[in-house]
Amino acid sequence: MSPYRKSRSRLPGVITSNDQPTQGTSITIGVSSLGGSVWHAGAIYLADLVGALRDTYGANFRFCLLTSAGHVGGIPATLREVVDEKVVFADLRPWTAGWMIDRAMKRLLRCDLNSHRVLRRAGVDVVAFGEPPAGSGVPTLGWLPDFQHVHLPQMFSDEERRHRDASFLRIAETSTRLILLSECVRRDFEAFAPRYAAKARPVRPVTRVPDVIYKIDPKSAANLYHLPDKFAYLPSQFWKHKNHFATLQAVRILKDRGVNVFVVCTGLPADYRHPGYFADVLKEVSRLGVRDSVAFLGTVPREHVFGLIRQSVCVLNPSLFEGYGLSVDEARSVGKHLLLSDIPPHREQNPPQALFFDPDDYEDQAAKLAQLWREKCPGPDKDLENEARLVQPARIKAYAAAFRSVIDEVLPGAVTTY
Repeated sequence: MSPYRKSRSRLPGVITSNDQPTQGTSITIGVSSLGGSVWHAGAIYLADLVGALRDTYGANFRFCLLTSAGHVGGIPATLREVVDEKVVFADLRPWTAGWMIDRAMKRLLRCDLNSHRVLRRAGVDVVAFGEPPAGSGVPTLGWLPDFQHVHLPQMFSDEERRHRDASFLRIAETSTRLILLSECVRRDFEAFAPRYAAKARPVRPVTRVPDVIYKIDPKSAANLYHLPDKFAYLPSQFWKHKNHFATLQAVRILKDRGVNVFVVCTGLPADYRHPGYFADVLKEVSRLGVRDSVAFLGTVPREHVFGLIRQSVCVLNPSLFEGYGLSVDEARSVGKHLLLSDIPPHREQNPPQALFFDPDDYEDQAAKLAQLWREKCPGPDKDLENEARLVQPARIKAYAAAFRSVIDEVLPGAVTTY
């Protein structure tokens, strides 16, 4: 029999288990999906965190994915494969007795009794990356991605900026602690909501790289997409602040000078704030005359991302703003040279031998890209790769320990052995 609780109650909500036997489970963390289909990095971030905690502490942690009945089908496979259970909050039918009682409890007593019961049945000790049911008393590790809407207000509508302000303040108020991606985000949060500054805990992510990646010829991913052997790699969703236009300008500058670099771009070709952005990128490619110098692959499997990183001359991130920058740590964790926009989160990561450029200076980016194009060969850099593999276990352990320390703050004494 599975050690996990399975619901036989008539209460709203259902719990399903992966039926993976374990012993000695001490803490159950209920995690909410981050980003959904809009932000693929959110699922990767959570999966890497779950993996780091399991690598380090084994069965001392158990993970439940919290979702509503209407969103079960939208759970990314990346998360479905790593969580122990799915905890589904039932969608109550409007104007039924249960729905009216639920609304009354929330309005009069500020208590979400149905959701609280579901969490109790699942044995959830801590809710992470989501908001707690009102009045539940379950400790919550809230999460704020970044303050791009403050630094780059032109990227957002007035309505969305107001919504983000209100949402961030609500999360700050209701959360027991706040998990942030970097010290940069913490400084922004302290300026944004100084009243809640003491709740902030930066926990910088670390990418888990499967060992099998190093057993695969990196040329196989390039060949699959009919790419040249030599290219620079820009893995990033097509959001306006990612600054693809600057890289296209740099490619054009080098082409005019007889330096024919090739840039491969992957990522979701959609920006919900600027729906026409990807079309504008394609128009700019034609306008600049660099159609033979750039490839757009859309979203690709994660194992292909690692293969393209290893085969590339360098990984490029020209972004105007980041809370952290997942692609930077992916390249660092694999052991690849990086060419990065000179913004505070990239400097905070400070990967080995990275080159930095002014994201608003096309000439600066072109010069640094040309330098790497001349000096580096396609394929794995054995020295950087070996060093990355050597330090990676300690980096993952430190990542898990940082998150665990926040758990210890909100559940003191809950776990006696790790």
